[in-house]
This record gives sequence, C-alpha cells and structure tokens, in this order.
Amino acid sequence: MSRLTTLTLTSHRGRDYPVELFTPDTGFTETGAVYLFLKLPEGRSRQVQVFYVGQTCALGTQLLQDRRPGGPWDRAEALGFDAIGGLALARPEDRALIAAEFIHSWHPPCNDGSGALAGLAGLAAPAPFRTKRAMAGR
Repeated sequence: MSRLTTLTLTSHRGRDYPVELFTPDTGFTETGAVYLFLKLPEGRSRQVQVFYVGQTCALGTQLLQDRRPGGPWDRAEALGFDAIGGLALARPEDRALIAAEFIHSWHPPCNDGSGALAGLAGLAAPAPFRTKRAMAGR
C-alpha cells in the first residue's frame, strides 16, 4: 500500500498532466480527484494502458463504491489493472473537464469506450488528431 511514482500523461490535446500512481491496496482520503485504473508498462515498454477514468469529490468513498460487484473496479481488474492514477483537483469543473479529456484521449473500455488505447509514460500519446484542413496547410 503505497505511492509508486509520478507519471506524466499527455492528452490528445497535447496537455501534460502529472498523475501520481498508487498500488490498488492504498487507502485514500476524501480528496477531490480525477482517477484512473491503469496497467503499468512491462519490461522496457513505456506504454500505460488506461482501463477506466473517473472523477469524484471524495476519492476514498468513491473507490469503495467502484468496488461493487460488476462495477468499474471489477471490470478493470478483469483486464489486469495494477495501479491507480490520481490527479488531485479541488474544483468540480476542473475535474469534469480533465476527466472528459482523458476519456476522449484513451477511450477506456470500462467507461464504455471501444478499447484501452495505450498512453506513453512521459511522452505525448496518443498522437494528436489532424484534420484535413491542418494537413492541407502542410
């Protein structure tokens, strides 16, 4: 039960977010946060799999609720999640905005996304979406 490290995740908009990583058995306080259920990279890989993104005003209580049978914890655990990422944010509007940005960036399967896209630890990922207009200007 401990803090592992801090990881920089870069959203599809190119914004960097310092996400603190914790083991799943960590006891959390009632902090407002955006949180993620992740699978950390193995070996020399720098890819992190994002299985679920949530937001809450009380992280400790929310994680207990997420553990209900069939909840996001169970679904992410079945996919092999091994870490919880947290980004503490006091303002509800900041949490909502960043959680939506994370979901749009990685389409986590436990948020009813199409699959767990990999984010790169400390590197920009996924690649920014380029419109036809932006590509025409090249």
